[in-house]
Amino acid sequence: MEKRKFISVHFSCCNVYNRIYINKEGTAYVGRCPGCMRSIKFKIGQGGLNSRFFESF
Repeated sequence: MEKRKFISVHFSCCNVYNRIYINKEGTAYVGRCPGCMRSIKFKIGQGGLNSRFFESF
């Protein structure tokens, strides 16, 4: 079984961390804040970043 790719996001709106997983198409990491359900999307493109931790404002 292949592990799903994810990034970690700190949602400053509710002061919580959550994993955001890659979508089925492999074009973006998508998810929601577990507290207020705010949507977030990180597009995947050429020359991307090596970071695995991000903060949402």
